[in-house]
Amino acid sequence: MKPILAVFWNICLLRRGPELVPTHPLFVAGVLAGDVLLSLFVGLQYGEESTPVQVATSTLVTMASLAAATWIALTARGVIGRYPATITAIFGCDLLFTLLIAVLVPLAGGVASPITMGTAALIGIWSIAVNGFILHRAMNVTVFVGIFVAFSMALFAFALSSTAAGR
Repeated sequence: MKPILAVFWNICLLRRGPELVPTHPLFVAGVLAGDVLLSLFVGLQYGEESTPVQVATSTLVTMASLAAATWIALTARGVIGRYPATITAIFGCDLLFTLLIAVLVPLAGGVASPITMGTAALIGIWSIAVNGFILHRAMNVTVFVGIFVAFSMALFAFALSSTAAGR
């Protein structure tokens, strides 16, 4: 377990690329399930004005739209064979970021705390940078293009999930 976490942590620190992530279907499914469950837990725990249905809808639509946009981007570049490693790296790193938020929110004084909001913003920026790095490595593009694609995908996923959840 520790070596797997180290792989994702090194990707989050921009030391390693997604090519090192295991792509066995059970592993991919496990990372995906872990990310969904933890995201649901954190959303339910800290989503003050959201119903459980809104949290579930938002989580699932966000993840599905990121997966679909990643598939489209890799297909457009002709590197669709890298999809399992890329999507596992994206969701594995998201799992670590979500875990970090779950730990930091209570320590920072709750959801409404300025420290929590600032920390969440920094983690969001870090997440987009990491996803951009992953896409840069997977798509054979510059880091700037990877970050631009990751930012565009995040905006698309946010807009789609907000609409679907009725917020």
